[in-house]
Amino acid sequence: MWGGPGVGELKYVREWVVEGESGGMADFFEEWAGAEELKGALLGFCVLDEEGELVYGSALAETALCPASALKTLTAGAAFGLLGEGFRFETRLMTGGGISAEGVVTGDLVLVGGGDPTLSEEDLVKLAEEAVEKGLKRVVGTLRVDDGIFPGEPVSDHWVWGDLGNAYGAGAFGLNVGHNAVKLVFDGGGKVGVSAKWLRSEPDIYEGVDWEMLVTTGPKGSGDGVMVYSSPRARWIRAQGTVPVGARDFAVRAALPDPPRFAGEFLKKALESKGVVFSDELAPANLPEVLLARHESAALPEIVDHMQEVSDNLEAQCLFLMMGVKEGKDPVEVLKGYWEGQGVSFEGLRLIDGSGLARATMIRPLDLARVTFLARKAGYGERFLASLPGSGDGSIRSKRGAMSGVRTEVGFVKRAGKEYTFALMGNGLGSVDFWKLRESLLEGIGR
Repeated sequence: MWGGPGVGELKYVREWVVEGESGGMADFFEEWAGAEELKGALLGFCVLDEEGELVYGSALAETALCPASALKTLTAGAAFGLLGEGFRFETRLMTGGGISAEGVVTGDLVLVGGGDPTLSEEDLVKLAEEAVEKGLKRVVGTLRVDDGIFPGEPVSDHWVWGDLGNAYGAGAFGLNVGHNAVKLVFDGGGKVGVSAKWLRSEPDIYEGVDWEMLVTTGPKGSGDGVMVYSSPRARWIRAQGTVPVGARDFAVRAALPDPPRFAGEFLKKALESKGVVFSDELAPANLPEVLLARHESAALPEIVDHMQEVSDNLEAQCLFLMMGVKEGKDPVEVLKGYWEGQGVSFEGLRLIDGSGLARATMIRPLDLARVTFLARKAGYGERFLASLPGSGDGSIRSKRGAMSGVRTEVGFVKRAGKEYTFALMGNGLGSVDFWKLRESLLEGIGR
């Protein structure tokens, strides 16, 4: 565990020499944080050296703040440590009793989800092809889905209602498909204020959904101004807001309300298109389960790369929940316990999810930096570092987080052959180009 005096007691631990004069990050940060655009905001900042020792910590470096998607560094590092670089999600198609010589399965087919956030419609088609290649022709029963690998609800109670219907707020189910997203396609009207024309959904999702499209036409170049409302396993989708005037085939990404249902219906249709006949009658009970086909995801590093690059909440949440499944515990307990086992002594931590979508999640900048430092120094450290988005000149590799009023960043800065770990957290921000403003601050590290 890190020990010693608190950041608030020291203000900063070591000074750097700047242009031959004694100076430090303290004065520089105070000047930076005093910028007009940042007035009223909460700003926490700290820097660790190559041994993980605190070089500088601002007054709020020991105050828990909302990290947004920068929290994904905790999830990524723990996933490498607990699941391993060779981990893959698995989706299985099971039969009751196996296939007879005549190609008949007496019993239902069961699509068993393994929590894979990357499963696609193409993957489901390949499952159908594998089943047919093994001789499947007829099913005395139907196709069911089993998405019970993750206990509890697919969304957190702490996720904002306005997020849940949009693709970035899609729930993490035990059986996911197409990143649990559906495109709603519109044509904008000929003038501002008139109704936009809803054309279709892509994919054409299951029957029985009530659509309430209240989208109107906004100014030219106004972009996607649509908010989508729904909830897990709902049978309704409501969209309101604007699409640009004159836009054609303008796509808005929404959350698929019931991915397991869609996946099951899609797979059944794929099998039927290949000649498989379902009787849809009541199948015999208590038949032994036999593996008919299976799909494996890409290995963990590839999933983490994509998760970090585009800040994919679904992938982060599925990894978070899978760590809980593997350890047989609450995933919050697992994630926190993993990093405590690596030497982080959290204070003020409030951990809700694995993606950072929950505004109620809180962590100190100092702890966020220490987690990131330890992930870098672990046996998987080089692979962890490679998963972080990098600057054009390669001097910075970091994970950012952003939501309304929140901007955060955690990662590494290289200066004169040395690698520093930093965490910068801003809460309560107004309308400010924070990412551009932060450049001057990061430029000061190690100078």
